[in-house]
Amino acid sequence: MNANATGSATGLSWTNAFTDLQVALSMVIPGDEIWVAAGQYRPTTGTSRTSSFQLRNGVDLYGGFVGTETLLEERDLEANITVLNGDIGEPGTTTDNSYRVVTANNINTHIVLDGFRIMNGYSAAGNGYNGGGLNVQNALGGNVHVRNCLFVNNYSGSYGGGIYLAAAVVTLEDCTFNNNSAGTGGDGGAIYNGNNNGGYSILGIRGCRFINNTARRGACIFGGLDFDSLLIDRCMFTNNTSELSIVEFDGFNAARLSNTYIIGNTVNGSTSNVFRVQTTAPDEAMTINNCTIAQNFNLASSVQQEIIRVYGTQHRIENSILAGNTAYDGRQVSTGMVITNSIVPGGHPNGTGILDMDPLFAQPSFASGTNFDATSFDYTLLPASPGINAGANDLVPVDQLLDLAGNVRIQGGTVDMGCYESDLSTGVPPSPAPAATWYFDVQQQALRYTGTQDMSGRVLRIIDANGGQVATIPVALNTVQVSLSPGMYLAITGKTDAFRFVVP
Repeated sequence: MNANATGSATGLSWTNAFTDLQVALSMVIPGDEIWVAAGQYRPTTGTSRTSSFQLRNGVDLYGGFVGTETLLEERDLEANITVLNGDIGEPGTTTDNSYRVVTANNINTHIVLDGFRIMNGYSAAGNGYNGGGLNVQNALGGNVHVRNCLFVNNYSGSYGGGIYLAAAVVTLEDCTFNNNSAGTGGDGGAIYNGNNNGGYSILGIRGCRFINNTARRGACIFGGLDFDSLLIDRCMFTNNTSELSIVEFDGFNAARLSNTYIIGNTVNGSTSNVFRVQTTAPDEAMTINNCTIAQNFNLASSVQQEIIRVYGTQHRIENSILAGNTAYDGRQVSTGMVITNSIVPGGHPNGTGILDMDPLFAQPSFASGTNFDATSFDYTLLPASPGINAGANDLVPVDQLLDLAGNVRIQGGTVDMGCYESDLSTGVPPSPAPAATWYFDVQQQALRYTGTQDMSGRVLRIIDANGGQVATIPVALNTVQVSLSPGMYLAITGKTDAFRFVVP
């Protein structure tokens, strides 16, 4: 797919590439891939705001090509920016944009959306169109796997500025959500999970960044009552603003936030919390594990407006750091939360191993009273930090093998508190590791390496969703054949690199 191709438009080569992405999507069959060269692509050449790019069952969509590649790993995402743009009307005028840029409805297979900038979806409140960037509904039979995508400048006046999902299985990996909004009366600036005929969504978010998003509730994520399972791992939430909450969930069967930081955000309503969980059902427990929640600002002025508020007594904070947050009367966490082996200013009445100490961040912000972008600062721990080797290893989930920077989670024999693990071999905090450079080739049932390092002699360890090691495979070439049952897996090189993949 190349808008500048001049051949016969058969879609069988770069020379004869399709020039219209909608035509390409209408011609493909399950098992096909669409490779899209750099450029701007709009859902329509007309002005119909209901137009969107509808993803197809069994068809993977990849951006980031220059238009000469013969292998997927040859593409350069940074050099070849590929944009799916909802700005179909008057340039720069949002009110005539597509309601939703991409849709993925009634998906019952595993599909991939990889390497795109998705922008300028716009729908006003009350018009029935949710999810300005991506709308996924009725997709419990498959898995919509979105990776290496940037969702930017998308708006929904009601629900889900960036993404709206309902009754769907969605995996988000190495994506960025920047400047998405659900409006002053809407929920879920970046992501909203809703209800569709009683279906409960499964959402996995890994290695994603949420920056400068806004909404009335859930500037980054609003969950509703309709999650089956929810996993957020190795993510960043920073510089977001909301009236009532930055991240909020009302119900789920299982949920975990791990190896993640929530730093530099602001909530400014009369009844607000930075992180809120409203379910009281005993079998619906949220665990916050190895996270750093620091220097957030809650401008509310009542005793129930903590930084973290939960309803019920089944929710837990483990191996985590709270520090420098501003809230009414200094209140950090509601009293029902159980806290174990964590740093909490002022302590907490419900838990064990709680430290009331300065965590000694390497280079924190000194902003006061306003949100900021924490990616410009350093929240690793100094060598003298009381959080180093102060966690509890038995609280680390078996599949939680890497910290936020991509480094091995447990070093020196005992896990650290917070989202970053200190490198005890050098005595200095770790530098962020590069993103994983492996991916799973569904058609060839193989793991492929696309980086520049010499991988010879390394061993891939394959971990299943239950945390069990199911295979160890020596790496000799850049392609490793695997034979695995359907499911989600974690692959680790034995160094500091890991990635998750799904076998459909």
